[in-house]
Amino acid sequence: MRHLKPRYVAQLRDQPEVIVVDPHAKPPRGTFLSLIKISVWLVEEWYATLFHERQETVLILDRYYHDLLVDPRRYRFGAPVWTAKLIGKLMPRPKLWILLDAPADVLQSRKQEVAAEETARQCGAYLAFIRQQRRHVIIDASQPLQRVTTDVARAIERALAEENGDRG
Repeated sequence: MRHLKPRYVAQLRDQPEVIVVDPHAKPPRGTFLSLIKISVWLVEEWYATLFHERQETVLILDRYYHDLLVDPRRYRFGAPVWTAKLIGKLMPRPKLWILLDAPADVLQSRKQEVAAEETARQCGAYLAFIRQQRRHVIIDASQPLQRVTTDVARAIERALAEENGDRG
């Protein structure tokens, strides 16, 4: 598993990991810094894909670059949205996208990082985004945790089997 934050730059800054409780609290960065940040993500993702992540490794990320397109405020993105979309087209694509989906009120009852209206907006935006991806699975995250993890594991197993030529 890997965190979305650019790894190598974060290591240079030597900042402790913190749990973000209000992702929209800070103002957006300026255009220049926002463009630098997404460019660093692009380089780091391709570097990791080409040199560090082995083909037989299953890499699970709770968020990926494209989350920026749904919630630019979380990433303090202050550049034009079209630049984020352009970089997003250049990013390495996951072999399988999994969306843990639940009604906005269920998500809001679990975690109140943003206002209820923003949670509802994001739910719709994530569904629209995921449906545009070639290989995706939508898991009902309002189920009990054990059922959700079982559904996720089965989706990954199916994707791996298909990738290895076992279509049955």
